[in-house]
Order: sequence, then C-alpha cells, then structure tokens
Amino acid sequence: MEHWRKAIEAVRSGESKYKVLVEAITRDIDSGVLKEGVRLPPQRQVSLAVGISVQTVTNAYKELEQHGLIRCEVGRGSFVAKRVTEKVATYMLDRAERALIDLSIVRIVHTAEHGRLWRKACADLSTQVDQPWMRAYRPIAGFEYHRAAGVEWMASLGHDARVETTLITNGASHAIFLALASLVSPGDVVLSENITDHGVIGTAQVLGFTLKGLDTDEYGIQPDHFEEMCANERVTALVTTPNLNNPTSSIMPDARRRAIARIADRYGVYVIEDDVFGPLLSKRAQPIANHIPELGFYCTSLTKSVLTGLRTGYLSMPKKMALRVESILRVNCWMATPLMAEIATRWIADGTANHLIEIQRERLGRRHDMVLEVLGDYRLGSHPESLSAWLRIPKHWRLDALAQQLRNSHIAVTLPDPFLVLGTARPDAIRICVGAEGSDVRMHSALSTLRSVFQQYPQVHATL
Repeated sequence: MEHWRKAIEAVRSGESKYKVLVEAITRDIDSGVLKEGVRLPPQRQVSLAVGISVQTVTNAYKELEQHGLIRCEVGRGSFVAKRVTEKVATYMLDRAERALIDLSIVRIVHTAEHGRLWRKACADLSTQVDQPWMRAYRPIAGFEYHRAAGVEWMASLGHDARVETTLITNGASHAIFLALASLVSPGDVVLSENITDHGVIGTAQVLGFTLKGLDTDEYGIQPDHFEEMCANERVTALVTTPNLNNPTSSIMPDARRRAIARIADRYGVYVIEDDVFGPLLSKRAQPIANHIPELGFYCTSLTKSVLTGLRTGYLSMPKKMALRVESILRVNCWMATPLMAEIATRWIADGTANHLIEIQRERLGRRHDMVLEVLGDYRLGSHPESLSAWLRIPKHWRLDALAQQLRNSHIAVTLPDPFLVLGTARPDAIRICVGAEGSDVRMHSALSTLRSVFQQYPQVHATL
C-alpha cells in the first residue's frame, strides 16, 4: 500500500482523493500486481495506512465494484474480480478453433437457403443505381420506411409500435444499451433476472449503475420479489427477457407479464423488454410494453432469428423519451448501419424473413429432439424453438473440471458465470447452443460425447 499512500500524498488542490485511490488500485489490477481472487486490505486498514478517512476508502471500493474490478462480499471482504469482457472470452469462444464443436455461442442454424438468399440480396442491391442507404448521413433515427418496416415487424410479434417512437439500432443489445443510457445515472438501481444475458451485466459496468437480480423460477421473474424490491429500493428500471430467457429458455406467461406491468406502473419503474428471441416463437403472449406504454421500452432484431450477420434491431420507446434516446444514438454511433436496415426492410416486405424463420423453427425442433433423446434427463430448461438448452451437470462433476474435460473432447460449452448477477449462487448447470455450425450428424455426435463425459467420473486431481 506504500505507493497508494504516495499517490494520496501527491494529490493537488481540487483533486479527489478517492478517485486517486481508485486509479492507483486499478493500475495494480491492470498490471497484474493484484491478481484475480486476491483479497484487498480491509477498508479501515487502508484508511490508517494511507491517511484518509474510512468513508473515502469505502467510496473508492464502491466505484471499483461498479466498474467490475472488485467484488465485495458481506462478511468476507473485497476481492479482485475478473472483468466481464474477460469472463465472456473465457466461457465463450471469440474465434473458431479447428476440430472443435462450438456449443458456446448462441446463434441460428445456418442452411444453404440462408446463403442463397443472402447472395441474391447482394446481387439485387448491386443492380440498383440509386442507393441512398450508402450515401445518407441522416436521419439519425433511420429512414422512415426502414422504421415503418420495423413497426410492421414488431406488430407481427404482438407489439403496438409507432414510426415516430421507433429507432433503427445495430441489433437488440445496442437497443438495450441506448434505453438504459437514456434512463440511468451512476449508482442507480436496475433490476433483471438473477440469471440474465451477460450484455446487461457488462452494460452495468460501462454505465456505472447497480444491477440487482430478482428471484426467478421456470416462468421467469417472480412478481412478489419485484414488488418487494420496488417497495424497498429506489428502482429506475427493469430489464427482462420474457421470451426464451438466455440462458434458461424460460417463457413468462401472460398473467405474470400483466402483474409485472402493474407493479412497474405503481412504482414508476421503466421496463426494458428484450424480445430478441421472440420471432422464433410460433405462439407468444402479449409484450409487457403494451400494458405500460408510458414506461415500456421494447426491442427486438433479426440477428437471432433470420440471419446472424443481419445486425438490424428495432427499439420502440415511450413518446416522452424519443428525443433523448435519439440524441444518445447520435453520440453513440451517429446512426445504425443503413445497408443492413435496407436488407431487413426488403426481407420483411417480401416474406423472406418469415420464410427463414420457418426454416429455423424446423431445424431447431429437429435438434431439440436430439437433445431430448440423448440428454433429456439432464435438461433444466429448453424449448423446441429456443437456440439453446440449459443442462444440469452430474453431482460428481465440478463445473470447471467438466468444462475442461469437454474441451479435451473438442467440445466448447458455456458455464453459468457470465450470466450471474452479483450475489446469485452459481448453479451446477451449463448452456449449450443447438444452433451450432455443422451437420445434424455432427451435432448428434457432440451430444453423445457430452453424455459420455457426464457419465464418467473425473480424474482424482479434478475433484480437489
């Protein structure tokens, strides 16, 4: 702590001591002086050693926790944490590895039809002399006819949207980020499922808000816990995925959606509804946003249902928030990519999008039948139209040892860690993507290998 003390002593007039301490500790973490899992000195000990108040140290530790650099555990202390981006890279592959069957990344099943229709779209675009989507610098919100296509798309999913309150985004994750950025300030409380998409957890660290997890069951968020949190905390927003939650595949029934909407309305809590997987469902309940138009954000895209690289999303928002969200979009990336929005618009209009979704449902159904056949007794959560399955692991395996053994068997899966909101117990479960690249034969082989590894007992050193 000696160099922490020297950094504090060098503070000039007008500088914040707790910010200087944050920077000093961050440098130690980035340089490897403080390694992942190392316990930081108690706050009172730091206070005495560097000559500042305990409250100043508390403020510094709190900011480090908000940025995901440390984790503070009641009764145990504060520990250096692995950053979310590093966790994602650890638990999900960010590059292909030859001879590896990658079940770690959620994506659609690509077919020859996807390739044919993409090539046709590119050929059709190349013959058009006037191409405004490649020259335009405005409008920021997206061309009106692109937004109109988005409204049509959202209507097919049951959401009542309007062109003037719809933005084109670079996918659903981008839409969620924009919605949160328009609502929260550092330190604000945002709620989500206690097991949620890792993008929401990462966004909390970027924007500096406090993310807290809600109790869930096989149907998603439990309304009683949501109401309890709203009654006892100053909650700004709820981020939720009612359709095919990632990674559990849960689907929230209509009655529960209405209950969530009533609670949000009672306490003035905004609801950001992620419906990126909604297009895959042949039957779906009405969106929560429909019940609270003044508080509801609704976002979806074509990435997880039509074509992976078609990163066009749609964000529908309360009218009073439209100008603010659009201004944040301008600062964030000026405007979403018009070329992708043009292809999405054409495919929505001519039925290509729905055609590819029908193909997807059929292929996913076939692969989920394989999961049921080979690993049915291990399923915790799945749906025949979901891109993934949530599997419990045998009691004789530890998660990390199992993941390594599967990797040795040339199979990559995702552990629960990237999806856990701070304070959530680590479940003995893994997520597998059923939309993995490769043939159905190769997929069946991978599932059989999974079962074989599940049924083995680990090596002696793997249980230590």
